Amino acid sequence: MSLEVPASQQVRCAVHPDQPAGGTCTRCGSFICADCATSVPGLGARLYCAACAARPDVNYLEALRQRYWGRRDEWAWVVAGVTLLLCVGAAAAVAQWGLRASKQALFPLVLLLPVPVGVAFFLGQRWARHALLATPLVMAVVADVLHRDGRFLFFLCAVPGLLTALRIHRDVRNQLFFRLPVSAGSLKLLWDLRFNNPMARQALRFGFSSVFMPLLAPIAWVCGVLALMRVDLKATPPIGRRGQAIAGLVLGIVSPLLWGFVLVPVLDRWLSKMVYK
Repeated sequence: MSLEVPASQQVRCAVHPDQPAGGTCTRCGSFICADCATSVPGLGARLYCAACAARPDVNYLEALRQRYWGRRDEWAWVVAGVTLLLCVGAAAAVAQWGLRASKQALFPLVLLLPVPVGVAFFLGQRWARHALLATPLVMAVVADVLHRDGRFLFFLCAVPGLLTALRIHRDVRNQLFFRLPVSAGSLKLLWDLRFNNPMARQALRFGFSSVFMPLLAPIAWVCGVLALMRVDLKATPPIGRRGQAIAGLVLGIVSPLLWGFVLVPVLDRWLSKMVYK
């Protein structure tokens, strides 16, 4: 008795009939061979046929990339707004004090140094991302040349600008605006931050806030319960943040108890002592 299956009875790939099937597509269930089997970043070991793997509802990370590719993000508008304010400030300073051939009179023009970088950044010029990192230091150096008595203050003011520029430079959403290559891991972090069960994030936020304002505790309960109901790690894309939902729910339950049995009695005794002292 032979256990071998005849070649004519073997299951074949739906796309390549001459190839034996090694499995089925997770989404549509069609048979796929080793050449057709496609894994999708962010979905673990699930395998799909080529057609399903290209669908936006399956390859959600690539859909996210295409959604933000070349589109201005929040930082582009922030930089544009700051650039406009600098232009207005420089114009107001020149109108007030005028332009003279002294270093002090040229000081307001320092505000115009970031303008070309800001305009190029808003227009999506890649060099502006790197120039933005150097702009606060360049402004501090030029201001120091014009007015050396404020050296410490100039470089101290440059620190927040430098830290903000570093944050912008590392922001994944901003990299997509400039059409830069972004890894699947970075896209997954961006998707988790913006789209993965946002109700759980709200539950944690209201739960933490209820520690200081117990009236917000019911909102934390509702958000926590709804977020837990939405968790489905087998969905496409997977819906997670169970830990945040539970944390928000627990904080929402504990905070009224903390206020009712600990903080309110302590405050009552303290106020009584202050009144009858």
